[in-house]
Amino acid sequence: MEALVCSITALVYVATLSFGFVYDDVPQILNNPAIHSWRFVPQYFTSHVWAAIYPNTTGNYYRPLFLLWLKLNYALFGTKAAGWHMTNIACHVLATWLVFRIAQQLSGDRLTAFLTALIFGLHPAHVENVAWISGVTDPLMACFLLGSFSAFLSSRTSRAVPEAERHEPRATSQEQSYGEKGGFGLLAARGSRPAPAFKAMSLALFALALLSKETAIVLPLLIFAFVLIFERDHEPRAKLARRLTVALQQSAPYLLLVLLYALARYGALGGWSHPTIPIGWTQVVLTWPAVLWFYARHLILPLRLSEFYSLDYVSHFSASAVLSPLAFLLIVAAAVTFILIFIGRNSNARSREAARFALVLIVVPLLPVLDLHSLTVGDIVHDRYLYLSSVGFALLIALLIRELAQRLPEKQRTILPAVFVATIGVAFAALTITQQMPWASDILLYTCGLEFAPANLTVRDNLASALLKANEPERAIPLYLEVLKSNPDFWRSTYNLGFAYYKTAQFPAAERYLQRAIRINPADSDQYIYLALTQLELKKLSEAAENASQAIVRGPHNRGYHFVLGLIFEAAGERARAAAEFKTEIAQHPENTTAAAELQKLDGVSSAQRP
Repeated sequence: MEALVCSITALVYVATLSFGFVYDDVPQILNNPAIHSWRFVPQYFTSHVWAAIYPNTTGNYYRPLFLLWLKLNYALFGTKAAGWHMTNIACHVLATWLVFRIAQQLSGDRLTAFLTALIFGLHPAHVENVAWISGVTDPLMACFLLGSFSAFLSSRTSRAVPEAERHEPRATSQEQSYGEKGGFGLLAARGSRPAPAFKAMSLALFALALLSKETAIVLPLLIFAFVLIFERDHEPRAKLARRLTVALQQSAPYLLLVLLYALARYGALGGWSHPTIPIGWTQVVLTWPAVLWFYARHLILPLRLSEFYSLDYVSHFSASAVLSPLAFLLIVAAAVTFILIFIGRNSNARSREAARFALVLIVVPLLPVLDLHSLTVGDIVHDRYLYLSSVGFALLIALLIRELAQRLPEKQRTILPAVFVATIGVAFAALTITQQMPWASDILLYTCGLEFAPANLTVRDNLASALLKANEPERAIPLYLEVLKSNPDFWRSTYNLGFAYYKTAQFPAAERYLQRAIRINPADSDQYIYLALTQLELKKLSEAAENASQAIVRGPHNRGYHFVLGLIFEAAGERARAAAEFKTEIAQHPENTTAAAELQKLDGVSSAQRP
């Protein structure tokens, strides 16, 4: 069953092997010097994800293992996108297998595990995670986190039963069958020490999860909730106190790892996080109902998915912005409550506990994304944030299907699961296949994004840049001007318009917009290098040299910067300084054959001039 669900999951994403690099893939992979050389690996652990590209800016993403993943892929596949997409699919398939294993450990039933893994593997909300190369952060983190949780469950199975508990009443036949089916076992061994090997493995995998993506921080809370739900005690009056104590004991080592991670993160980022949306907590709280309703809706009915949405933070209380989504959330909460009551009333204790924990799995992984301060303006919701929550959703639905099947006559109990498998397989597969297609190219992605978020200036700017890259400047430049008409200080379009004018040889306009971009945001290095190239064309050599030097200060390892400065010195007749810059470029980027050819030409000219 595991092989079947993993094969189906891989099959629905096979079309992505023909997709290219899109969106953040270009700066994060193709233009990122940090993953082009092994010498940058130590810096992965001491800086934020974008440090090599934007060294003078702060960041909120401390993900050294994600950068290492990118480096390994770059070493294997270079700029061949098919290989990158293949490893994305493999990562999602591994996560799906782990979901199968955990569902089996929790429920003790392989059919429930199969249904859970099928829903998870094919859920259309995962399109962003799998079809987009840079979206692998959540599957990568989930593989380590789910592996850690599975090892934790195994550690509880492997505990030795203390002598005092060997004479306790035998488990019921129902509970014995659960243990024989491969669950994490009866929790009769209360207070005994967990298997060291599994516990050590669990902690090691959790550490790797934290270094992959910061949202892995939810695991200690998941473990605490799991123990609180599943731990049993034969003394009713001591039950709650004892369960709380055991839950704290079991989650304590993971909390210690979180503390160590927090120290490393603080040192690398200069703080735990840096606000990027200038809003107060009142606006954050007012926005929560809309955000939570968005995620609930996309879990239940994953239709019309996009990378970009028009949902933005709520500035003022209103019925449509706050009360309406809150009402829908209450309806969903009532439906979930009914499901929990239905499962609890008609099934064994293990199913009741698994259903309750499924609810925890839905809610807890969403807590980090409710800190809207650390997200981007106009970009506060993404389907990729549902990756872990969908595990709980899939488990809850699978438990419901199994319980419904149990109400049928024995000979018909396979009918309902079979119908569900066929329905979910066809429906989710069709939705996933069709909704992954916009990820095939930037133009498709941003055209789709503009349909869903017409007021999003970043989407319009990105579409213009994709058109410019496709050599359609006559379509790109008007889009940039539309953005600047809405917001004259929108830095990205100011810079990109200057770049577009440079590419179309409209150098005076290019100089004007690039200088304006620098005044708006002086941190980016590329705008200085293109301003230098523009001024080189305008024969403003001293200004060009100054701007090229400013680019090198801001991006000392960026490819081509020293080469451009060398060209400027060469145009100014300073051949020795030009040669030095070409040599520096070649030393940093041996693959830059253009710099090597220019140096050879310069050496040839110098030799010809000697007496």
